[in-house]
Amino acid sequence: MNHQFDSSPGPDGGPGPLFEDGIAVVVGAVVETLQGRAPNVACRLESIADLNVVGGDGDCRLAIVWCSSSAKGLERAMEQLVKGDEEILGIFPTFMGQDDGSGATEARAGAMQKLIDEG
Repeated sequence: MNHQFDSSPGPDGGPGPLFEDGIAVVVGAVVETLQGRAPNVACRLESIADLNVVGGDGDCRLAIVWCSSSAKGLERAMEQLVKGDEEILGIFPTFMGQDDGSGATEARAGAMQKLIDEG
């Protein structure tokens, strides 16, 4: 399965589509999959530009962080992903914010893994 969403490098050539002022929309979400299918879904999600799988329970939940220049665009992309992948039951956003690239990715990844572990 090949997913394609509107995504392009930032103005400095770095990863992630950025607004002209250097701010990106960042969404953290839990992806619920069919029982035992999270590892397969994670492999497919890794092919999507600006989407990082940052954790999972090894069974049916994944934690993702997805960046875009548009909150509406991310919402549409999530809807398309659920409709287009029979192993994904739902995508449940846990946070949305803006990022200028100065925050630690490791901190976001740790927070998402904690949500998975406690869930």
